[in-house]
Amino acid sequence: MEVTIMLFSLIGILIGIFSSLFGFGGGLVVVPVLFAFLPDTIPSNYLMHTAIGTSLAVMIINSLNSTYNHAKKGNVQWPIFKRLAGYIAIGSLIGGIVAIYLNSNFLRFAFIALLVYVLLSSLIKKTFTMDVEDRVYQNPTHKSATFVGIIIGFISTLLGVGGSTMTIPYLRNRGMRMLHAVALATPLGLPIAIVGTISFLVTGLAVETMPSSTVGFIYIPALIGFTIGGFIGVPIGRAFAQNLPDKLYSKIYLLLLLIVIMTMIIG
Repeated sequence: MEVTIMLFSLIGILIGIFSSLFGFGGGLVVVPVLFAFLPDTIPSNYLMHTAIGTSLAVMIINSLNSTYNHAKKGNVQWPIFKRLAGYIAIGSLIGGIVAIYLNSNFLRFAFIALLVYVLLSSLIKKTFTMDVEDRVYQNPTHKSATFVGIIIGFISTLLGVGGSTMTIPYLRNRGMRMLHAVALATPLGLPIAIVGTISFLVTGLAVETMPSSTVGFIYIPALIGFTIGGFIGVPIGRAFAQNLPDKLYSKIYLLLLLIVIMTMIIG
């Protein structure tokens, strides 16, 4: 157990960096890593459920940590957070309830399909990698915030990806700087993480075949290790984010999405 936690702690440093650098909260890294390395004691029918449930639990810690680090630098635009957060929470609740009724392989392929869509749409539209100096940021309307917030919460909780995968492209397309979009994605990931974690924990407790190393669909050794590593990695990621040129920042984000897609396909 100690060796397992130590290994997950080392991976947790990388997750912490990605959390504050790209707003992932760990989701895009945690899910593929756990899908590949969860022990054989996890029932195969619930492998993806456990990866997603653990990912959501890790996001609570990393999102709080990243939000604190970004807020200290004034990177979080709180009025936009207030406009979107409630609707994301509603979508998260629905997604957490629906997820238990879906097959693990379906969730895996849905996860891949979502990332492929985000990557291709960002490349085709070219607004994601466009210099923000050439555009004027457009604040979300109430109608847009309602619809987009619920969709982001629903899909993100269903697939355990936090919310940044959809929130950041949405804000980028409206003309927001990459640094501010990432900083805003971290607190917006909290409703998804909290509601999703509770949903996966409660529904997993009803599965009698889950091993003692889990609580519901949450794998405890990974949660402990990723949390320890995150406290080291988050400040490092925020420091990088503060100094990256906006256009380069957006291209690195899309490159990382491609790497995650390939990892999930191979896995």
